Amino acid sequence: MRILLVGSKKAGVKYCLSCLFLLTMLAAAAAMKFLLPASGATTVQGCLPLADKTIVLDPGHGGYDPGVMANNVEEKKVVLEIALLLRDYLQASGARVVMTRETDRDLLVLPAAGPKKQQDMRNRMKIAAAAAPDLLLSIHANAITSPRWRGAQVFYKTDHEQAKMLAEAVQQQLRRVLGNTDRLSKPGDYYVLNEAECCAVLVECGFISNPEEAQLLADPAYQAKVAWAIYLGVLQHLAQPPETAQ
Repeated sequence: MRILLVGSKKAGVKYCLSCLFLLTMLAAAAAMKFLLPASGATTVQGCLPLADKTIVLDPGHGGYDPGVMANNVEEKKVVLEIALLLRDYLQASGARVVMTRETDRDLLVLPAAGPKKQQDMRNRMKIAAAAAPDLLLSIHANAITSPRWRGAQVFYKTDHEQAKMLAEAVQQQLRRVLGNTDRLSKPGDYYVLNEAECCAVLVECGFISNPEEAQLLADPAYQAKVAWAIYLGVLQHLAQPPETAQ
């Protein structure tokens, strides 16, 4: 295939990523038997495996709240880019996707009454509840004082079996696609998970406090890999037989 890159380097990268996404999606769909149902008849669900699903994506922080910052990288910017890519992947498979934010903004209503962070989180959950979703994925990046630690990790609400299975599927794909983490999914005590009325997970896409991983997380090509891994995890989870997913 001959690809002519026109314009800026960033535009060229996005064009190449779009081509790679389309080719990879077709290969993945064929491999997972999503293009044709068992009967051999083409249906909307056969070609669009997420046609009957509503998924909420929550890119953490935004606006006044940058999230964690280290190595010249801001969490709010990284997770928004990953969430926008993930939105596109999910929509291409037929899902109805609702985002809590699509730009660098917070969810405050001014004048804010009480702590700003609490109002922001409550308004995010109102958006999620109104969508009546099948799944909710909150996208974040991690940071601690030591630069040693790295690796993407998925958290789920304790004693929520479906959320645990979704977290395990996403974690498995993060390990496979990224090839740079051996972390396992685990329970997490987070507001977004505790308040969610549906199957929900929180994805920490890596450690901004690790210089090497911070550089990766700021790279559009790596952001696309993270989004793709999460997308494959969603497909894997929803492809499980109903008796297994309960």
